[in-house]
Amino acid sequence: MASKLPQIISEYWYSVDWDVEEIWRLELPVRQLPLDALAWHLDVPVWPDESGRNYSVTPRQVLENPSEHPMEMRRVSSASLEYPLDVCRNRGRLMILDGIHRLAKAHSLGCKTVQVRQVPESAVRPIDH
Repeated sequence: MASKLPQIISEYWYSVDWDVEEIWRLELPVRQLPLDALAWHLDVPVWPDESGRNYSVTPRQVLENPSEHPMEMRRVSSASLEYPLDVCRNRGRLMILDGIHRLAKAHSLGCKTVQVRQVPESAVRPIDH
């Protein structure tokens, strides 16, 4: 399966495993982070296209052409910035474990910073391929 994934998805998201509900339960401090530190996610095809084909659409494509991606645009529009993004360090960069729709919304609103919680490495498990 990993060979059919976009390289960036395989390299980052399929290199670790996590349980999002376990992550939510962690009591972690919230801090402000420059949005630019996470902006690379805007160009990663993390979402399905309208036909349901996974890993086909980037957040930037949704923001630039909302009428072509109404399902994801609705999710971006309804995302609440009251909740921080959960991030972890993976392969030298901060990777969002939960909150890409919130990142896209913050970007669309022109926010310069976002709230994040840094998830410890112990909360994610490396995947051997």
